[in-house]
Amino acid sequence: MKIGSKRKITQVLALIVFNLGFFRILKTGFLCPSLYCYGCPFSLFACPIGVLQNFLTFRQNPFFTLGSLGVYGMLAGRAFCGWACPFGALHDLVSYFKGEKSFKAPRCWYVKYIMLFVVLALAWITLDTVFCKFCPSGSLFAAIPFFVLHPNSSFGTFFYVHILTLIATLILAYLVVHFWCRYLCPLGAIHGMFNKVSLLNIRFDAKKCTECEVCLEVCPMGIDKVDDVGNSTDCTMCGRCVEKCPEKALSFVVK
Repeated sequence: MKIGSKRKITQVLALIVFNLGFFRILKTGFLCPSLYCYGCPFSLFACPIGVLQNFLTFRQNPFFTLGSLGVYGMLAGRAFCGWACPFGALHDLVSYFKGEKSFKAPRCWYVKYIMLFVVLALAWITLDTVFCKFCPSGSLFAAIPFFVLHPNSSFGTFFYVHILTLIATLILAYLVVHFWCRYLCPLGAIHGMFNKVSLLNIRFDAKKCTECEVCLEVCPMGIDKVDDVGNSTDCTMCGRCVEKCPEKALSFVVK
């Protein structure tokens, strides 16, 4: 089975597992390894960014949250983005329908860290989970499902803000492949910091490489150096480069 097919299967399975919280007793409260809204009616896990914001609003130390993120990061780094994130899977779907053509956008790896800082700073300053009111993942997996399940409920301003945020994100994802994942995802910023030390990684064999750069051409995150594959904070370890490399110079490894 090709890597791409395996990844689609894990993305579907992840979406199913994330939504096993049919009853209140099944809502674990443990951190989701991907950006998934705990406002979803069936969510099994808690959103890491939402939890971090809540701790900041109450001026408490998020030791368990940071420890959980550290465990996730050490295990697989940003592979959770490429293999399990439902919102990342939506970006894959957008890319599939639009084809490979896209605006050439700069990498600007630091932008997502600016976003992470702004999200946490706003929570500290405003004593509110500001990011949750705009998060496009929350729009898709919480706001819309709630509307479908409770069509007679009254919906405030932020419901429509959520819809506009989701539409804007999808338009940007159509113009620039994986726009949200590249530039704005605060959880991707956190996971990306662990890429160089995660147990799961991608190994590059320079002896086999012919510098054809096929791996870079198919990278949805715009990585422009082979040495950055598996190491860059942008790399989601989606495996497209591993699958397309004609010389098999790239391979998944468990350290």
